[in-house]
Amino acid sequence: MPRQMNVTELHEFYHHIGAALWQIQYLEDALVSFLALKVCKERGDTTAAGRQKLLAEKRKLTLGPLIDACVKYQIIRPQEQSRLMSFKLERHWLVHRSLVESGDKLYDDAGRQAVFTRIAAIRDEANCLKGIAFEDLQSWAEAEGVSPAAVEKHAQEELRRLKGSPARSFPRGAQ
Repeated sequence: MPRQMNVTELHEFYHHIGAALWQIQYLEDALVSFLALKVCKERGDTTAAGRQKLLAEKRKLTLGPLIDACVKYQIIRPQEQSRLMSFKLERHWLVHRSLVESGDKLYDDAGRQAVFTRIAAIRDEANCLKGIAFEDLQSWAEAEGVSPAAVEKHAQEELRRLKGSPARSFPRGAQ
């Protein structure tokens, strides 16, 4: 029997959408960061200003052109290209077509669950693809001579800055 979603289901629906969109943005950011680093390396641009300018430029790319650029610069593994293209279609559904194509399904228990499951799958795939991109970025950076310990230290300092925490003056684990 058709029925409107209750408040709990509506909250869950918006939660799933928000989580999926956030994970998509994390994936896009990982790909853009890797792309900017590779392009800067190819151009020989080692200035902070040049890197920031290129990063800002590449962050304007939508997912399709971003994927194309990442394929060109061999950021996306050949065996992952079709997976990323399928993901792009799912992301497109979520952002542009889910209301029109699946809005009516939200009035039926089975349909609602199918929509929730599809959105959760998009979130999970974005998270998985982000992990692959991050691992590849990390491997590439290490091959380029970047110290993982230095990257970790910088990341921790940035996180403390964002949280408003004072810098540590003692070794990790000494607390």
